[in-house]
Amino acid sequence: SGVLALPAAGAQPPPLLRQSSTSSEPRSFTALYLVNACGLSPESAVSASRRICFESPSRPDSVLGLLRKRGFSRTQIADVVGRYPGVLLASPDAILLPKIEFLRSRGFSDSDIAIVISAVPRLLARSLDNHLRPTLDYIVELVQSGEDAIAAIKRCPRMLYDDPGVLLIPKIATLRENGVPPANIGHLVLYHRSIFLASPEQLAEALNRVKALGFEPSKVGFVTALHVIRGMSKPLWQRKIGVYGKWGWSEEEVALAFRRHPGCMAASESKITEVMNFFVNEMGLDSLHIAQHPVVISLSLRKRIIPRCSVFRVLLSKGLVHTHSLATSLIVPESRFIKEFVTCYLGKAPQLLDLYKEKMGLAS
Repeated sequence: SGVLALPAAGAQPPPLLRQSSTSSEPRSFTALYLVNACGLSPESAVSASRRICFESPSRPDSVLGLLRKRGFSRTQIADVVGRYPGVLLASPDAILLPKIEFLRSRGFSDSDIAIVISAVPRLLARSLDNHLRPTLDYIVELVQSGEDAIAAIKRCPRMLYDDPGVLLIPKIATLRENGVPPANIGHLVLYHRSIFLASPEQLAEALNRVKALGFEPSKVGFVTALHVIRGMSKPLWQRKIGVYGKWGWSEEEVALAFRRHPGCMAASESKITEVMNFFVNEMGLDSLHIAQHPVVISLSLRKRIIPRCSVFRVLLSKGLVHTHSLATSLIVPESRFIKEFVTCYLGKAPQLLDLYKEKMGLAS
């Protein structure tokens, strides 16, 4: 279950591993095989054939057979071989199958395994007992369930490949030192993998920025804010403050909105502009009303905001609702929106349901 074993000192390598120094024939055979059997482009095949060389298709055929049997698509096989050509020389029974079976035994489906391995094929070169098993156990411990561990690994397959002593453990220690509780650390592992791809220095800087904005490390909003800040350069952050500033928000109002809903700073500059333009110029709202309910910035303009606001505008014109309930009408699930803002007013505004369906139809 370890990394591919080297032959004993003085032993002749088996024929399929033997490279010819006097002829380019084995390398040409390898490159052709990589194109025809593995689906690599000619350029990728030439590059890969510099890293491996074989004269017989026997071992590679058996490796490809195993991958196909486990549901790997042609594209996934090309990804695996292109990124890790050495897999073709690994023993299917001794090296590859035990690792695949281990993942299956821990709840990964064949399609999960194909997704993870095609993203990071060198997982198959990792030791089962010294790396894969303890690393998966550690991730399960962090997220508190095998199912969530699989979800986290599918989102970030590197999590299972990289040394946790480098990728996870030091950063988790930093988060704990800063007062982030285990449940919220698990939330980061599950949903916000980019936090762990940062260097320790980058993470420390992001933590300081989030704390300076007034977030409480024990609350889940802290980890959401951390994710947003880590995913954005300082110049982009300043540009977004500038976009809100054009609609009359002060820097303090932007900071307050971010504390209420960190996602308002994750929206693109064009999305912020589109949504603010709609609420201020189409709906006639004071822009600071949006600062009180910044969650609406994250909603889809065409699939949520425009259809529901079309209904709300009719209700407003008839004096049936007040502006302060607009945010509620946008945030609630669709079944509740239909019940509280459409069906109960059909007696006074019979066109509401058709209007809503029409706008939703235009969105799709």
